[in-house]
Parts: sequence; C-alpha cells; structure tokens
Amino acid sequence: MERIYFMGIGGVGVGNAAILTGRRGHVVAGSDGKIYPPMDGLLRQSGIEPWEGADVGRLEKFAPDRVVVGNVVARGAEEMEWLLNTRRYPFCSLPDFLFRNFLADRHRIVVAGTHGKTTTSACVAFYLGQLGHGAGYFIGGAPINFPTGAAEGDRTAPFVIEGDEYDSAFFDKRSKFIHYAPDTLVINKIDFDHADIFRDLVDVRRTFSHLLRTVPGKGKVFVNGDDPNAAAILPCPWTTVYQVGQGLHCDYQLRNFAMDGLESSWEVAYEGGAMSCCSSLLGEFNARNVTMAILAAHASIGTHLPRTCDLRKFRGVHRRQEILQETESLVVYEDFGHHPTAVGEVLQTLRLRHGDCELTACFEPATNTSMRRTLQEEFSQAFALCDRCLLGVPRRIPSVPEEERLSQPEMVQSLRTAGVDAHYFLDNCQLQSHLLGELSRPSEKRRIVVLFSNGAFPGVLSAWRDHAPRA
Repeated sequence: MERIYFMGIGGVGVGNAAILTGRRGHVVAGSDGKIYPPMDGLLRQSGIEPWEGADVGRLEKFAPDRVVVGNVVARGAEEMEWLLNTRRYPFCSLPDFLFRNFLADRHRIVVAGTHGKTTTSACVAFYLGQLGHGAGYFIGGAPINFPTGAAEGDRTAPFVIEGDEYDSAFFDKRSKFIHYAPDTLVINKIDFDHADIFRDLVDVRRTFSHLLRTVPGKGKVFVNGDDPNAAAILPCPWTTVYQVGQGLHCDYQLRNFAMDGLESSWEVAYEGGAMSCCSSLLGEFNARNVTMAILAAHASIGTHLPRTCDLRKFRGVHRRQEILQETESLVVYEDFGHHPTAVGEVLQTLRLRHGDCELTACFEPATNTSMRRTLQEEFSQAFALCDRCLLGVPRRIPSVPEEERLSQPEMVQSLRTAGVDAHYFLDNCQLQSHLLGELSRPSEKRRIVVLFSNGAFPGVLSAWRDHAPRA
C-alpha cells in the first residue's frame, strides 16, 4: 500500500486516476484550486477528501510515496515549486502513472483523433462488455452507460483509454498518448487544435505520426480513411493498418447510411464479408465512431466480425447532442462541440433529424484555440449551416494576445453575409435574454436550439439545466 498525492485532482483525468488508485487500496489525497461538481462529489463518494488550494505543510504532513502531477499544474505553483526545490518526494506525469500502474500488463486499446475520442472509447468498452469481456476503461468524459468515466475491469480483459494529444505535464510536453503504447490503435479525424501547444496542422500530424511509431508489429491500427490529414501520416509498414470510411479505397467501407430521427443504420463492407449495424447515435460521423469501436473490440480479443451488430443500447456520452428540453415546438440540445469540424457535423445531423426547422446555435468560445483567430473562418463556415447564431463571450480572452484574438464582430458580419441572423454579446445573460426573446415570437417551424461549449457557458447552460426557461 502506498500513499499517493495528486496535484490537479479536480480535473476529470486526474480525479478519475485518484479514484482508481484508491480502489486499489492505496491512501490517496490531492489538491487543486476550486473543485467543482461532479468531481468533488465523486471523489468524496470514493473516500477521498479533495483539498482546495495549495498548502506545502499539508503536503509534507501527508508524506506521499509518490506525487502525480496533472498538466494543469504549471511552474510557479506553490506545492510544485517546493517539491522541485526540496526533491522530497518522487513525482511523475499522469499518463506515465497510468501506464505503469494500470496499463502495462493489459492489452491496450488507445482511441485517438481530434474528434470522437470520448464517444468511441466509451463504445469500445461497452461493446466489449456485451461480448463478455469486462474491459477496463479510462475516458475523458461521462459515458451514459457507466457510473463513472474510469474502471479497472477484469485484469485479463483489454483496457480502453482515450488517447489525448494534449501535453503530459509542464516537464513533459509530449502528447499524453505517447505514454500508452497501444496494441490496438484507433485514429479518427485529425484537425488543428490546441493552439497553445501546437504551432500548426503539420505539428499536430507530427505527434500522431509519433504515436504510430509506438505500435508493435503485431498490433492493429484503424484509421479514418476519409480524412486527408489521417492519410498524411501513412504509410507505416511496421504494423497492420486498416482504413475505415465511405471511400471506395477503404478496407472497411461504410455504405447505405440511413437515419430515421431516432436511430442510425448502415452497412460495413470488407473483403470476404459485410456487417449490418444500427445505433441510437445519430449522424454519419457517429456511424464511423461506432464502426471503429466494433473493429477495435474484435481486433483486441481476436474474434471475427458478426454479420449484424446492434448497439442501440449504447447511449453515448453526456454533453453530446444531449436534450435539455423537448416540447412539440422546441428542442434544446447541449453539445460539447468546440471545433468547427465537430460543430458542422452536429448541425448537419440536426438538420437531417428535424427536417424543415428553425435552427439556432449558441456558442461559447472556451478553448485556447476557439478564442483565437486561427479557426475563425472555419467557425463562420460551420455556423453558416444554422438560421441564427448567437456568440457568447470568451471568458478567458484576456489571456490571449490582442492581435491573436477571435473577432466576434467579424464573425457576425461574415455570417450575416451568408444569410444567418447573427449577433454577439459581451455578457452571457444578455445572450440568454435575446434567445428567450426570439423563442417567444410565433413561428410556423419547430425550433431547434443547440448550446455549443466545452466549458460552463455560465448564464446560458445553467439556465436550461437547472430549470428550463419558458420560451
């Protein structure tokens, strides 16, 4: 039994790692700034009391055998500076800790890509459970079918982990997934993101090419065959690679996609056979996510694909096309979309699902990339798919150099030129008031509203989550 201290314990990744460690019987403690729900409650339910704020004396009194440092911790943090100066206790990054303690002796299924990681990872773990293999999993979100985002599972079964390309720690700028040494690897769509870490798209592709180099000769890789950025990191002749997508060149070709508003169906054709699939998740991008999950699951346990695969009981992940309110005249969705590709895919899916509707998108630019001009034009193109677009305030915009900042007025002008009723707000409560005013007006069409943010979207999301406002 060890005593292990987690810096940044309020984050989803570090918090879940602390919970897994506590279940092993170790003594666990940790600190962070303000610790918000649901992680504070999950930690306490697991017998871990998270400490808010730094306290060197408290850390010294706890006397850990090891300190795990989350990537939210930077130079200058009081506890970290004391630890660096004294070298009192050994420390490591979160991904290094996960590999050494939970992954090293398992068949590792790593799900990577700019989009779809969380949904696909959760689907792999769920499907392996259906096949009778109690997989372990570590997922950077809240899967609806599981009580938590992490579980050790049966130690003889594979372990599924979401492969994040973000950096490991302030002292290890490699992507987290480099630590995970995949046996089975999924790489979905690759786009430029994390502008605070990567210089450009070439830099992003480089880290994914490094990931490919960690796959052994006996491993298997499933790559998005419709994405030119994924194709750009191929070939990798040292292992077996399969391309998955709608293109005729794909080893597993998705075809005959259909969606009836409640579920999706499609076929997967491959050399020597075909598989019919159905899912409760909507959109062609989710059909690819589910297909990748099925392929990775069977590859990891060495079984053949079935002729039919019914994954309608897999309900996905919270904050992905999640309905907050639904009436005959109005549906309000919450979605984690914070990149133009993801935003565009969701808006296209909702158009298909709801037909001739009035589609409104509200957007909080909350990431280091979305607050910058880097993808401003791409965001404008994505939001051109809706009828109305309301832009919220980037709360951390002062942290971005002025010349690099997203320009809300420019985006609004671009959208209006494209025929979209676009507005921007410097206060989210004003955005919410404007939205309610628009919804109070008569309309012959059903109104669909989607709230895009990977943050808290204060004044907007909370209003719909806590008590659905009357429109």
